[in-house]
Amino acid sequence: MEETKKLLFPEEKIKNYPLYFYRVFGKVFSLVIFGIGTILLSIVFFPIFKLIFHSKRKFRYHTRHVIYVLFKGFTKLLSITGLMKIKVDKKNYLDNLKSAVVVANHSAYLDSLVMLAQLKHTSVIPKAALSKKNVMRFVINELYMPNSIPFDEMLARSKEDFEDGNTIMLFPEGTRSTPYGQNRYKKGAARISLATGVPVIPVYIGGNSKKGLGKGDKVFQYNPTDIYSFDLHIKEPIYPDEFKDLPNAIAAKRMTQKIREVLSDEANAQYRY
Repeated sequence: MEETKKLLFPEEKIKNYPLYFYRVFGKVFSLVIFGIGTILLSIVFFPIFKLIFHSKRKFRYHTRHVIYVLFKGFTKLLSITGLMKIKVDKKNYLDNLKSAVVVANHSAYLDSLVMLAQLKHTSVIPKAALSKKNVMRFVINELYMPNSIPFDEMLARSKEDFEDGNTIMLFPEGTRSTPYGQNRYKKGAARISLATGVPVIPVYIGGNSKKGLGKGDKVFQYNPTDIYSFDLHIKEPIYPDEFKDLPNAIAAKRMTQKIREVLSDEANAQYRY
């Protein structure tokens, strides 16, 4: 007999309808503003930045910092308006982090916004589909590395980023997880770490139910009882030297397993719905 899957967060009923509708409206309005801001950034500011910073390397470095500043301000606005709150257990750790691969679990589409608001100079490895559709493709194709590009090219660009003191941020699951648990972890983070010698920094994104932001959720949904809470728990670094005596394929597999253990389903059960 097939075992019935259980939601990691139980379904709850709406307790305050006026407040709930305010939060739903605020979320949708914020998404519209975010979309408009992304278009303006792409068609107005990118051409200006390219005139100022002639090399692609400098353009990416400084423009990513602008993204950080904008996202930092945007998340503060969402906090002030009572739509989300962010708590980081090691203050300024991510702000000052250099030359590392940052990985995190991924259950809500605001995870990227939250993480990029913590990392001053970071490149992202998003899924390929995002580089081909919606307004985000303009930013992704200019600044980041879709996971569809050849690994040799990804590795070369990663080495440049680490030389400049940048970080690389990615979600090992590759896409948002389901309400029942995590997806299979991909080996990209481990392969980059093993090839470059930089550590992997796991960040566990906890908090409360992200109803309305998860896979399969509807736009006009929100946490029925509280504002979205993103609690960032920064775990101990995982160093590639730990796996140096293993063949590359096995080392990548073992390192990926360790990343998954740190960001485990068991830990997720107390946070996700």
